[in-house]
Amino acid sequence: MKLTTILKVSLLILTVFMMSITFYVVSNLKSCNDELWNSDNGRSREVGMMMGGGASINENKHLPNTVNSSTRRHIISSDNSPINDSSDTTVMAMASGYDLETNKMFVGSLRKSGYKGHIILAVKPDIDPEVKTYLEENNVTIKFIKQMECTYTKEQKQDVGENEMNEGMDFDSALKEALTCLYPYPELKQRWSRFPLLRDYLLECKSCTGPVLVTDFRDAYFQRDPFGDNGHDIVGLEVFEEYHAQRTSHWLVDGPVRNCKGDKETDTFLGENHRMLCSGTTIGTREATLDYLRIMHGEMMKWMLDSKCRNHEMNGDDQSIHNYLFYAGRLPFAVAVPNRQGIVNTVGVQGSMIKKQYGGNYKMQKNEYQGADEDNGQWIGIHYDVTDKEGYFTNSDGTRSRVVHQYDRYGDPLDRWLDKQEGILW
Repeated sequence: MKLTTILKVSLLILTVFMMSITFYVVSNLKSCNDELWNSDNGRSREVGMMMGGGASINENKHLPNTVNSSTRRHIISSDNSPINDSSDTTVMAMASGYDLETNKMFVGSLRKSGYKGHIILAVKPDIDPEVKTYLEENNVTIKFIKQMECTYTKEQKQDVGENEMNEGMDFDSALKEALTCLYPYPELKQRWSRFPLLRDYLLECKSCTGPVLVTDFRDAYFQRDPFGDNGHDIVGLEVFEEYHAQRTSHWLVDGPVRNCKGDKETDTFLGENHRMLCSGTTIGTREATLDYLRIMHGEMMKWMLDSKCRNHEMNGDDQSIHNYLFYAGRLPFAVAVPNRQGIVNTVGVQGSMIKKQYGGNYKMQKNEYQGADEDNGQWIGIHYDVTDKEGYFTNSDGTRSRVVHQYDRYGDPLDRWLDKQEGILW
């Protein structure tokens, strides 16, 4: 046999061998990733297409063809990610009526985290001058909300007024709430107006081209830059699960949705008893965030037209709509991030459960949680596995959480620790 023939045969055998090894490695990597994706502890909801309707994932304008690999990264901490520049990102919130300390906790902790992006806060025109000065010094874009008379029908006024009285308001305050809306949305409840208003503010910000965090204000603070180093690429919209014990069968979601949509539709979309999603924080690309806020506004307008939908004896019914839209497949560009595995750590449910074991708010005004050493910065025992030894909330992989939401549910022990962090954390 000629030498050239031998070389050709050898080369062919080597090529086949290398292809076999490559196929084996890729197959095993895919199997490992699929196992992580589908496991109960590390799973994330399929990207909004769970009800079988709508276009395929790759046809969605918010998501690139690599969506499957990208969304899996939402549940994996990446310590080898490139250095991120947060200067084109945005954090937005409604922030009316809060004192200087609350503003420092939110804005101060965000800026101390190294965040360089936009901060857009909506406040009332009669903002405390001291607060206004502080916000301006921290390069916050201030948006002044305007009140106006609602254009409710007589029935709508009655329903909204009754809702507020059921929430504990006196008659005069409830009546004012029922008659006062936020400009330019006179047909929408005040609490719901934040969705179209924040959409409008984002549209006005032409330099807000990067990812966006829409968040509650009073009960949130920052331990790390939400869009800083070692983060992941934001693809579409991220919604955040609460503690795994909190399900959509909870009255906060099941009751309003069942009243509004009926038993059949509620059982179809929420019947699997899904994990509760918190409407207080969402993260997305600029385009995905704008679409989310638009869809929420549109659904709220529908609810306002139906007395079965708008007449709820509770606050927080925006969370009912938020969960309904996601699990009904109306947010096909969204992915649900498991609790303690994303940018936002929603700590409220677990905090309330732990605090309840100790007798609630009253008893915790002076008491400590088991295992705490408050003199050395440890406000809750390490065995609870919610913080590190220095008192900072952690994700499930042990890294410090970037955004902490609903922290007030832990009560006075955490408040005392936060007071000591002034100048350090906030």
